Amino acid sequence: MPRKKLKKITEVNSFPNVFNYKTENVWTEITNYLNNHNPIIIELGCGQADYTINLAKLHPENNYVGVDRKGNRIWSASKLLSKENLPNAALMIGHAESLEQAIPENSISEIWITFPDPYPRRCSMKRRLTHPRFLEIYKKLLIKEGIVNLKTDDETLYDFTISVINENKLKLIKATADLYSNPHLTDEEKVTTKYESQHLAEGKKIKLVRFCL
Repeated sequence: MPRKKLKKITEVNSFPNVFNYKTENVWTEITNYLNNHNPIIIELGCGQADYTINLAKLHPENNYVGVDRKGNRIWSASKLLSKENLPNAALMIGHAESLEQAIPENSISEIWITFPDPYPRRCSMKRRLTHPRFLEIYKKLLIKEGIVNLKTDDETLYDFTISVINENKLKLIKATADLYSNPHLTDEEKVTTKYESQHLAEGKKIKLVRFCL
């Protein structure tokens, strides 16, 4: 592992706005850091936390927690978050599979999944973050009528998610295979991530699915 990357992974655990899912009572630490009882929204696979940061700016009445499994990504996100000075946002190092270990049931009001690895091969289907095995985890953590949002450029993942929603008779709120063809977008839908900007520059269509479990 490159020395610089290793240094970031070691250093990130000392940042005040970063928490690790392996820490005992990590959710208590996060809620103490946020220091209010406002709704909490999480961004899975947050990378540099573009959505976490921008949503926190848009909605100071909510709390936001960006989650990513890679400490070096969280390191970069933490630096950006610190510059913005947003008291309603935090970061957590963790895997989607580990959310149940860190977050109590009925604690989350909304989940954003922003440009995750689509795992296009059928043999990797269970690793897709909208696979039913992940939805079962989200269902425990979300409040009643809590919302899951997927933003992706990948057609296979988009079609797969729609199929999962239909097969499990979930409540579909919105689905579009070409998000920016609609002139009437919400502020949340307009937030653009680093990877999204790259996809748009390549002429790719951005897809959005919003649904309840």
